[in-house]
Formats: sequence, structure tokens, C-alpha cells
Amino acid sequence: MSATFLKYFDSISDPRIERCKKHNLLDILLLAISAVMSGSEGWEDIENFGHIKLDWLRQYRPFESGIPRHDTIARVICRLK
Repeated sequence: MSATFLKYFDSISDPRIERCKKHNLLDILLLAISAVMSGSEGWEDIENFGHIKLDWLRQYRPFESGIPRHDTIARVICRLK
């Protein structure tokens, strides 16, 4: 995966209010896209993928707050336009 791929998602606006942003939006997007492309089929699968592949994911994004919980992933992804 290249940094160019992630640049496509820079223009997506984050629907969350500032005080509720524990996890970076690009971290969540990278996690969700990678997990689904690897066969994950649901929010819990995406979270589990993140825990298993955290070292790999950190090659591309910092994931400073670790992997978000499945309900956080779902809430953020469902609010994107």
C-alpha cells in the first residue's frame, strides 16, 4: 500500500465533534478498508482484524490510540457521507 492510496481519503470530512475524536479518521478508514478487503464481515471482525494486524497497520498510520472498538468503527463509518 502506498501513501498515495491514503491521500485519496484526505478530503473526507470527519463528522465527529472535536472532543469525541480519540481515534484518527484515516486510521479508522485504513482499518476498515483493509479488514473488509481481507474478508472481514462485520464490525467485530474489523476490530479483531485490527488487533491481529496492528503491527502491519502501523506501517502506514500511527494508530496512537490503538484499535477502536467495533461500536466506534460502526458509528464513525455510518456517519460518513
